[in-house]
Amino acid sequence: IENTSESSPESRRKKPRISEMAEIESRRINEESLKRWKTNRVQQIYASKLVEALRRVRQRSSTSTETDKVVSGAAREIRETADRVLAASARGTTRWSRAILASRVRAKLKKHRKAKKSTGNCKSRKGVTETNRIKLPAVERKLKILGRLVPGCRKVSVPNLLDEATDYIAALEMQVRAMEALAELLTAAAPRTTLTGT
Repeated sequence: IENTSESSPESRRKKPRISEMAEIESRRINEESLKRWKTNRVQQIYASKLVEALRRVRQRSSTSTETDKVVSGAAREIRETADRVLAASARGTTRWSRAILASRVRAKLKKHRKAKKSTGNCKSRKGVTETNRIKLPAVERKLKILGRLVPGCRKVSVPNLLDEATDYIAALEMQVRAMEALAELLTAAAPRTTLTGT
């Protein structure tokens, strides 16, 4: 007895339709995410949350007595704060935003474990680096690099990686616009504060 369901014309037509529907859905999600990050409302919300977070960072750093550590860690903390606020603005709807928010928790746990641990054995990574040197085709190599650049996307399928990268790039563009607007506001306000302060 032949299996008619696999060889029938209807079953052959259904398979492309499912992939077409997935592609259309993926495009729709990409368009929505691009629109979301391009609105002025989202940019304003992000900027106000960023200013609040940076004020808290500044208050913490002003209470510290070691100025060298404050200066060296300030840039890193500002960058991490900007990224966390960006991830919070995405509301955990994307893999990259969840990865950024989870990385803070992992960093705290790692710091806590490091404080408990006195000294550890340093294992050689020679074997790992030798296996990584195997030449990959150009496209695979570039996709691997892209997966490292987008948080939380090292081990995802190519369509998911491209969706996440599209959303992440749109979010970063909004972040740049918001920071430029904040910088303009601060430079416009700076002459007045220096005049009133003297």
